[in-house]
Amino acid sequence: MLGLILVTQIVSYPLFLKVEVSNFSIFHDDYVNRISFIAVPVMLGELFISTLVYFYFNTFLGFMILLSTILIFISTFIIQVPLHNKLKLANNRKHIIKLVNTNWVRTFLWLVKSIFSILIIFKETI
Repeated sequence: MLGLILVTQIVSYPLFLKVEVSNFSIFHDDYVNRISFIAVPVMLGELFISTLVYFYFNTFLGFMILLSTILIFISTFIIQVPLHNKLKLANNRKHIIKLVNTNWVRTFLWLVKSIFSILIIFKETI
């Protein structure tokens, strides 16, 4: 998921600013439908796996993995989804910039979660 969020943050969201106003609504709807097809099942899988890791290992790293995942979900549904809903209504440069800027929170959290996941693998297998 880290790869997907990096592409979203560095490529997809900034390109929203390049889409012509007359095409933005169709573009945005198509983008949301396509990315949701990938992101929703992967995020649900991440939540399931993070929960299993927490209960199986019951360590600080397991807790941090689950906490990172929960914070990602909170950010997604409190910040990013409402911004996408606003963009669905109209191409608004201010909302796109806010989407790019606030999405750094999710990008950071996915990075942190990935680091903790790597650490728990090394800790538990070595």
